[in-house]
Amino acid sequence: MTASSFIELYCLLLVVDVLLSWVQENPRQWPRRITHWLTEPLLVPLRAILDKMPTRGWDLSPIVLIIALTGLKLVLT
Repeated sequence: MTASSFIELYCLLLVVDVLLSWVQENPRQWPRRITHWLTEPLLVPLRAILDKMPTRGWDLSPIVLIIALTGLKLVLT
């Protein structure tokens, strides 16, 4: 698996986690337990930075991470 494929898969996993969070709020229930466990290590530091910005309660960390990963993918290819 190439780095580009891994980044695409991780971005897809982020989107799935966001969609599941709208339907299933508890991250300890299946299937969100897996997506939450895989995405949180990268989202927590971003949330710490974005909490200092006036986002009016919106969690923009998945969007920022997807943009950053897409930029990394472009640099790698």
